[in-house]
Formats: sequence, C-alpha cells, structure tokens
Amino acid sequence: MLIGIIAVFLVLLVYLFQILLKQSKRPTGIIGTCMMYLWNSIYLPLVKWAMSNITVNDGITILDIGVGNGASSDYLLQQTNLSAVTGIDISDDAMAQAKKKYLNQRIDFKIMDVHDLIFDSETFDLVTAFQTHFHWDDLGLALREIHRVLKPNGIVVFACETAKINYFLAQLKNSADFQVYTSEIGFIFIDQHVTSQWTMYTFRK
Repeated sequence: MLIGIIAVFLVLLVYLFQILLKQSKRPTGIIGTCMMYLWNSIYLPLVKWAMSNITVNDGITILDIGVGNGASSDYLLQQTNLSAVTGIDISDDAMAQAKKKYLNQRIDFKIMDVHDLIFDSETFDLVTAFQTHFHWDDLGLALREIHRVLKPNGIVVFACETAKINYFLAQLKNSADFQVYTSEIGFIFIDQHVTSQWTMYTFRK
C-alpha cells in the first residue's frame, strides 16, 4: 500500500515538473499568468543586479529576449535615455499581458522565436537574455541569430540562476567551455559575474 502511494506521488511530481517546465518555456493560461507574476518578483532583482554590472549608454537600442509579461523591458527603459527597447517572447499570452501592462511607446513587444529573429542584421546595440537561454531548443542557432542582429561591437548579456545552467546546460556549466562555445560563433568574452545564486556573462560581437 505504502509503495503504491509513493509511486503515485512520484508520478504526480514528474507530471507537475513537466507542466512547470512547459510553462517556463511558453507561459499560457491561468498557470502561465500566475507564474509570470511570480517571476517578476523573483527575477527582477536578477535583472537589476546584471544591469548594475554594465554601462548602458544613452541613445542605444536594446533587444530583450524572453521577457514574459514585460517587466525586464520596462526596467531597461527606465535606466537611461534609450532610443528604444524591443521585448520578444514566444508566448502569445505573455505578449498580450506585456502590451496591456506597459503602454510606453518606446517599448515594442513582439511575439517571436529567438531561433528566427525577424530583424535586419546589425540592428541592436545591446541584447539581453535574463533567465531564459538555458531553455532554448538550439542554443547555437539562437546565438547565431543574436550575433547577426547585433551591431559591430554590440554587447550581449546572459544572466540567470546558476542552478538552471548546471541542470539544463550541464555541458556548458564551466565558464571556460561556454567561452569557447560562444567564441566559435563569433563572440568575444568580456566579463563574468557570479553570486551565490546567479551567473552573468557579457560578450561583444
């Protein structure tokens, strides 16, 4: 009897994990909405910490990838006199919420897949990806797209929980391995910052 209960419990845990993982990649419905509000409270400090480690010049254009309901893009816009922020997410529901919540004309929210960016080459000065790159189905393809849309000497910032890298990108959890991987695509490593919870990488095109 006890073994049966434990087995059912484990099955339910696996099922719940799969649901949460799916929602993390593409939030939808009530569960997705609740998770996005939770992410804002948990991960916005990550965004603030990451941006405190780089210098953002006036007049630049930013592409913010995997924005959920838009809190990170709104924060980026507040930091300096930017030309514009474009926030993208693969989730229709996320983008609908972002457009409803943040009406600033200098934020342009678009439904888009990071593996197929519908932008001209050399469009952005800075690309940010907070708590998302470990979820991309094809990291190499996504990085090549980011490299394409960055202007020469443009900067890309990846910041997320270290535990997520260790779990989802175990083969690249070593900093040196990640630097080699990105260099093969054409990025130049600039810096790495680490706390007890978070890891941040900065690269230049």
